[in-house]
Amino acid sequence: MVLRIRLARFGTKRKPIYNIVLAQAKSGRDKKPMEVLGTYNPMPQAPLATPDTPELLESGEKYMPKKMKDIKLDTARTRYWLGVGAQPTEPVGKLLRLIGMLEEKPSKVKRFPTQPYNPEAQPPSETEPEKQQS
Repeated sequence: MVLRIRLARFGTKRKPIYNIVLAQAKSGRDKKPMEVLGTYNPMPQAPLATPDTPELLESGEKYMPKKMKDIKLDTARTRYWLGVGAQPTEPVGKLLRLIGMLEEKPSKVKRFPTQPYNPEAQPPSETEPEKQQS
């Protein structure tokens, strides 16, 4: 029985919200999961204003807070299921790396590093006499 941590979509048309769920790999996306671990809202939302939020910037422009995507996750249960052997899907893996629960993937290393072409560089000349061995 292979367990996957994956996204299950709900919400309305053009306004998706995803549950981060634990389910068997062969079950459908919208089937009942074994456990709901959290939610993910991919639509950027402005944070709620607080009393110390400025209305204007020093330059006189209106203050616009940075919109953020919302991830709510039960980290203890997620760590448990990852430790037991549940495999996150690619999108969930990206989210877990974003919040620091998974290590970054190793970057692909070039096998044959190339040097940029430099037309001014002269190849070693063949006219130079080689050192004679005595």
